[in-house]
Amino acid sequence: MSDESRSLFFMRTFGFALFWIWLFLVAVSPSPLFGALKGLGSLPFEVWEVGARLLLLSLSLAATRLLTTSRGRWVYPVCCLVGGPVAALALSSATTPEAVTLAAFITAVVDVAMLIMWLCYFGYAKIGDIAFMLACSYALGSILYLAVVAAGEAAMLVAAIASPILSGALFAYFVKNPPSLASEGLFQASPAADRRPKLPAALRRLAIGLTLYAFVFALFSSRTAVSEYTFSSGPLVQALASIVLAVVVIAAIRLSDVSIGLYALYRSVPLVFGGGAALFLVLPAGLSLCAGFFVMFGYLLFEALSFNDFCNATKTNDGSLLRSMLIVRIAGSLGIFLGWVLGAPLSAALDPDQSSRLIIALCFVVIIVAASLVFTDKAMGKLGTIDGMRARQEAAEARLDKTWLIPLFATEHDLSKREAEVLEYLLQGRTMQYTAEKLFIAESTARSHVHKIYQKTETRGRMELIDRFEQFCSEHPKA
Repeated sequence: MSDESRSLFFMRTFGFALFWIWLFLVAVSPSPLFGALKGLGSLPFEVWEVGARLLLLSLSLAATRLLTTSRGRWVYPVCCLVGGPVAALALSSATTPEAVTLAAFITAVVDVAMLIMWLCYFGYAKIGDIAFMLACSYALGSILYLAVVAAGEAAMLVAAIASPILSGALFAYFVKNPPSLASEGLFQASPAADRRPKLPAALRRLAIGLTLYAFVFALFSSRTAVSEYTFSSGPLVQALASIVLAVVVIAAIRLSDVSIGLYALYRSVPLVFGGGAALFLVLPAGLSLCAGFFVMFGYLLFEALSFNDFCNATKTNDGSLLRSMLIVRIAGSLGIFLGWVLGAPLSAALDPDQSSRLIIALCFVVIIVAASLVFTDKAMGKLGTIDGMRARQEAAEARLDKTWLIPLFATEHDLSKREAEVLEYLLQGRTMQYTAEKLFIAESTARSHVHKIYQKTETRGRMELIDRFEQFCSEHPKA
């Protein structure tokens, strides 16, 4: 981890940890504050909250161009500052299905804002650092959540109100006073992002796999969040699973090559899910916490790995980090929504034994499909290749100290004076916002220059451009 990352590690991790505190207190059922609420149609709170979340994520995806502006990047922090306390107070006073449904929508606004803004912020870290910081934020948030619960109901309500406010304020501070060059362009679009390139096949498979595993997670939760299995799911189990997740991910990163360690964890996901489902069938209700732990751990592990790989692939392809984070969150939310929509009616309509057997059977089928047909070893290998490209790109950017050759490189490729200036910032890994501000031009103009640079140098992205420049440097050692 870089010196800059170390100096800001706690603040970054704490900012994202606040999301997990808030999530476990407010948005995961049964909430220790509000219990298991039901909205319109007697549907569980999760159905309405995740449904509203899907809608808001889709609207954000459609409005990416607006959000990737100097003004647009303030939308999510403002949603946290305003929506956080409103959501907590709305839930605490919700006594009718209509009120619960409205509170679910407000909760979804805060959920989308907090998670997306911090995922984008973490996404600018170097390869390996992303997964490390994600895991640490999961664990820190879970530990603080357990401490708040132990402190009593008053402390929980204060935390539910204050967490989004503090999280939004921290993020707003970082946006206004960026601690690193990489984070100066938070939410900013890249030149390639304007073309909206298709997701690589491996990422599409990863997104589908996340949807399927999220479906299993929600299907299991819809059954265990009620009656005799209450302690098999919910915030307590997820908090414990998050702490163990941090230990496992950090060990995988520290004890082996980053890519090897993380992809070994990918292979463990179906086994963990399957083990949890099997334990649920054979263990008595009082011990079903063990089964719930494995299911929760499996989903959180796959989710964290997915966030990490979407970030790496986006940076490698000069894509829009905001758009990628929205896509991966939509994939997970869609699976959760479908799982609750199917699981809640089944649990209510069938007797406990029948619903348990049917739901676990469905879980096994989906796990097998996800592991053998969707996210296979071949897809994992493709992701490993993308990560390797990103590692080489970062190494090249770190080694790049031959800026005195840039004028010659620009002349050889017939770049204009302005394009040569933009080229220098591009090779240094600067963001479009940073480049535009330094050159006193509009960001759209900077993106236009970059597009022309790619055309004239016959490259398709920053990595190819750096490779082309390094080749030029090796051919002109004494220029």
